[in-house]
Amino acid sequence: MEKIYTVPQVAEYLQISRSKMYDWVKKGKIPHVRIGRNVRIRESDLQAWIDAQITYASPDGQFVMFSLQD
Repeated sequence: MEKIYTVPQVAEYLQISRSKMYDWVKKGKIPHVRIGRNVRIRESDLQAWIDAQITYASPDGQFVMFSLQD
């Protein structure tokens, strides 16, 4: 069975505040599952989200977003 994390666990892993993490959940910026009033984040969704955040600089020095899912 796949691991499922709480918001505080993911916040600690990403080294961001719990309040920032809850804000991202509220705004739908990070994939999550609601189980009643509880919010959980599946390991596979977290990894896919992290992979989608990769940013590279183009040859002209401009930053571009690149998603491994494209």
